[in-house]
Amino acid sequence: PCSFRAILLAFCLGSLIFAKLQAEEVAEKLTIKSGVGFESFSRTINWDDKIYTSKLKSYLFSIRTEFEIQEGLSFNLLLGYSTSKYAEMIFRRLPFSIELDVGGIGGYLFGGEIKKSIRTLGDFEIDAFGRFVTYFGISKQWEIPGLNVKGEVEGKPRWMEVAFGPLIIYRGFPSFYPSLSVNFTKLWGKFKMNETIQELEGSEDKEIQGDGLFSISIGSTYEITDHLSLSGEASLFTPSEKGVDFGFSIKACLLYTSPSPRDRTR
Repeated sequence: PCSFRAILLAFCLGSLIFAKLQAEEVAEKLTIKSGVGFESFSRTINWDDKIYTSKLKSYLFSIRTEFEIQEGLSFNLLLGYSTSKYAEMIFRRLPFSIELDVGGIGGYLFGGEIKKSIRTLGDFEIDAFGRFVTYFGISKQWEIPGLNVKGEVEGKPRWMEVAFGPLIIYRGFPSFYPSLSVNFTKLWGKFKMNETIQELEGSEDKEIQGDGLFSISIGSTYEITDHLSLSGEASLFTPSEKGVDFGFSIKACLLYTSPSPRDRTR
């Protein structure tokens, strides 16, 4: 919906403005974490005005660069590749009805994350967390089986996901930090399908929406050395008619701390 996109745009612009204001008070050292990540999720999606549901399964490979410009405030840039599988989706308004039953469709992935420390209560740290990711699928063609003449369909999907909520981290253990988060999460997108059978042509755009709006995640981070960390997370989404949706992720990061201005003048 346009209203939701306007809210999302305002959120992103607000984050950039806030980052600029905070950057003016940046500390002497800039901390940079670079690494790789792998994520996977299975989400129930609905389409045709929520009449039908099916599963969207995605595998995401990303390069991650996190900038901590001030203690307790960090931005994470994501860039990578994803393959998404749309199962049991039916396109009825083409010259011939098509049920999508193919493997994953590759595409490009980019997005960002923001995390701000809010409060510390003993060994517990409470953060605010936000994330936006978008996937642009690469056009893919398939031959239509069972026809006496040549027929072909071409599909191009796209989906986006936004999530935000509180993140609680326990820092009572040395080098090992369990975490818990509860997020509002929304997934939406579009799948464009074109069909050509000799002189017959048709196209159909199908709007998709994620069935659940909330998720709970349990994770942990292990600092192997002062400059290398490994983290993992498992998530459950709001139950749907097709069962419980889930996701997980694993990330490895290298830490780099830039010299302070004082160190550079020595």
